[in-house]
Amino acid sequence: MKTVKYIFLILLIVVVVGAVYLATLDGDYDVRRSRIIRANPEVIFNDLNDYKNWKDWGPWYEQDSTLAAIYSENTAGVGGSYSWTSEQDGDGSMTTLRTEKPKSLDQEIIFKTPFGDMKSEVYWRLEKIDEGTNVTWGMRGTISFFFRYMTEGMEKDLGAMQERGLELLDESIQNKMKVFSITNQGIVDHSGGFYLYLTTSTKISEMSSKFPGMLAEVGGFVASNNVRTSGSPFTIYHKFDVENGTTMFSVCYPIPERMITPKGTDILTGFMERGSYFKSTLKGSYENSNKAWEKAMIEVENLLDHIMIEDGEPFEVYVNNSLTTPNPADLITEIYIPVKKVKPIEQ
Repeated sequence: MKTVKYIFLILLIVVVVGAVYLATLDGDYDVRRSRIIRANPEVIFNDLNDYKNWKDWGPWYEQDSTLAAIYSENTAGVGGSYSWTSEQDGDGSMTTLRTEKPKSLDQEIIFKTPFGDMKSEVYWRLEKIDEGTNVTWGMRGTISFFFRYMTEGMEKDLGAMQERGLELLDESIQNKMKVFSITNQGIVDHSGGFYLYLTTSTKISEMSSKFPGMLAEVGGFVASNNVRTSGSPFTIYHKFDVENGTTMFSVCYPIPERMITPKGTDILTGFMERGSYFKSTLKGSYENSNKAWEKAMIEVENLLDHIMIEDGEPFEVYVNNSLTTPNPADLITEIYIPVKKVKPIEQ
């Protein structure tokens, strides 16, 4: 009996000492990591806001081959959720509680354990900076009394997972912004019409540096004079001399009727005749415009019943812009190459 009493006494001492030790530990934790991602906050927010996108960058997928995601009917926005099962790390779920587009998301994560559910708050903070967006990913909560010993290791282990996750998120965002497609619509009839324009002659290599200023100048004229436009801005290529590296082009805004511009301004009114064009559409960053033009020109050369008008003036229309469309992959540029019908050869 004495042996039993001693064992009991020792166990009691261990329990008491352990309880005292646990009482000295802080069960609260707040682990966060940040990374600068070269993308607009709206692009990153939209990706984070839908749990179906998390499969593209979640670090847990490369750490746990047994993990399987289960998506609810609603996976985006407030109330959106998903759950998972894992033979390695256990089951769990996440739900979005609050959002402020494009600045923040607050979510609740629940880990299923043999001792009950363990809940934590997950938060995302997106700060727009000159280099892009400073993305902060954090998790905070309180560990129950008997598991407070785990708090000390969370900063290291959870922090490492967040750093890897932000790295993978960055890679995923960059890849998604590079996605583009080129679609050829074939021969179309363009109605033409009046337009305001600003023209310049320059080296081809200097086009990209001059274009933004010209577009802003014409757009500013339209806004300050309350001019009613009839479509999206476009560029007409009057001359494009690859051999000598020079070009002459006009940046234009379509207007529904002829307009007499004030004296002293470089912005004038032009008119485009109705005509037949080969149309091609680029969806994606304008950095891919050369590929779109090359593909369109090849298609035109292979037309059976039309040929390109040698002295014609091709143009491109900017259906949307980066101010209203933050993701470059969603930008749309329409290319029009003037063509004429080939007369059939008489037999």
